[in-house]
Amino acid sequence: MNLAGVLRAGARNRPDHPAIEWPGGHLSYEALWREVTLAASWLSGQGIGEGDRVGLCLREHPAHVVLHFAIPYLGAVLVPMDHRWTDGEKAATGSSMGVKLIVHESEAEPPQGLAGVALPAAWPASDEAPAMAEGGDQIWLVSLSSGTTGRPKGALVSHQQMLERFINQWVTLGFNVSDRFYAASPLYFGAGRSFAMCFLAAGATVVMSPPPQKPEQILSEVNDLAVTVAFLVPTSLRRIAPIAEGSDPAWPNLRRLVVSGEPLFPDEAALFRERLCPRLLAYYASSEGGGISVLQPEDFAEYSATVGRAGFRLEVEIVDAEGELLPPGETGRLRYRGPGLARAFIDEHGQRQDDSDGWFYPGDLASIDARGFVTLRGREKDVIIRGGVNIYPAEIERLLGRQPGVAEVAVIGRESEGRGQEVVAYFAGEAGAESLEAVCKAELAPYKVPAEFIGLPELPRAASGKIDKKALSGKAGVAKNRA
Repeated sequence: MNLAGVLRAGARNRPDHPAIEWPGGHLSYEALWREVTLAASWLSGQGIGEGDRVGLCLREHPAHVVLHFAIPYLGAVLVPMDHRWTDGEKAATGSSMGVKLIVHESEAEPPQGLAGVALPAAWPASDEAPAMAEGGDQIWLVSLSSGTTGRPKGALVSHQQMLERFINQWVTLGFNVSDRFYAASPLYFGAGRSFAMCFLAAGATVVMSPPPQKPEQILSEVNDLAVTVAFLVPTSLRRIAPIAEGSDPAWPNLRRLVVSGEPLFPDEAALFRERLCPRLLAYYASSEGGGISVLQPEDFAEYSATVGRAGFRLEVEIVDAEGELLPPGETGRLRYRGPGLARAFIDEHGQRQDDSDGWFYPGDLASIDARGFVTLRGREKDVIIRGGVNIYPAEIERLLGRQPGVAEVAVIGRESEGRGQEVVAYFAGEAGAESLEAVCKAELAPYKVPAEFIGLPELPRAASGKIDKKALSGKAGVAKNRA
């Protein structure tokens, strides 16, 4: 089935139900479907057809959502592009991904060497919509996992694979037709795009709150807009929780508060559940296959240091370097497979098919206990080898992250002549380096204790909102060296 066909079915079944709401306007499902067909006609008039790749370089507004269905309607392929990128970053992605046309805001220009068209103020009238493409195994999305490094790469996602991801979210996260979803994340990012489309495919209502937002705005809007499900990254929640006052959770009517993007520290998860919403879900996912595992609200008390258990119709395993299955509790390479996982990938060298028997390795080191709960130990590339011993940064980060006065923390390795690498901890907050060192000495093996603790006003972040560990190396701050 074509993804746009799922939306058409919702428009036929509940034509007057609110589909999208935003500051100053709304669209019913009937009106949304009309917008999609008009946008598809407009794209067709720009020369876009089956297999053509279209770059979307837009801010967050209803027309951006409409194009997420109009592009697959035609059998074309969406290439998401961040409107905040430089021209060089846009050009690198557009040329590497074979983009035929970039749709951009009226005040912007496409990067040199690539064709572009400005988003119209309104879709031109059309008496007849073009024929809808078949969909199914056709590719509709290049899900980028890198786009600003000069070496763009991405997973090629089909209509059917995306629909499977929606089904996973409906079952595992409990989304349904009656929900009102708070869309506060950029549509360029995988989670922002996937959740918005997932709720529309379910026939629910998407309530748009275009970023950037202040913490006070989000705190009030979730209640004022009668939101039932919200997705927010940990960085946002860390700014909202301290200003939530009162003895009761700030969002009593929220059915689901989904957090993803980076692991939560147990203590901060407890704070979010107490201050904001007890029905918190920690969602571990990747751009290549969507959701991997979920920590459900009832599991936080005992398993808050994990990322939960595998989602609906997903297999997750931990294997050694040779691909041999490891027993419960042992740390190794995490791999997973399921019906929503992409089977084809693209980078600057071209397109390639998956050759790992359906398994995908997201680059994480983890362990799984006997009950199926997954604990992330760190990224393969982030493992610190000190004196021949593997040290997993996530263990140290969890310890430091729950200390008073630590707002955020990141642990990296630094080259050392005598030991290969040394452990270095960067942190933001009011905590002192000496107190953090004392905690590490008390609770960690000596070889895991950081050689240096460096305090910064805030830790650098990549465009995705995650802490940028590459940017940390060599940063100066308030330091404490160990002998």
